[in-house]
Amino acid sequence: MAITRTDFARQLAAAFGTVQTPRADTYVGRMPCCAWRIALRPATPTRLGRLELERWTVSIELTESTPDGRAQWWRRFGAYFQKGGG
Repeated sequence: MAITRTDFARQLAAAFGTVQTPRADTYVGRMPCCAWRIALRPATPTRLGRLELERWTVSIELTESTPDGRAQWWRRFGAYFQKGGG
């Protein structure tokens, strides 16, 4: 997906409410279904002519969850991040 780090953090807050950032590029939160942690790591930027797009490797960890809880979390995440069918 194409999104800036700032917009990613804003979308997380919209999707999950209170989001903690214990360190740069790491976001943690809790829902009734599970606890979660998302870490971003820089990836090689993409160049389109003179335009350079930042890229990030995203690691998502769900804990204290059941299969139904994980499915619920992914549905919520997808509702806020899956744009344009992709």
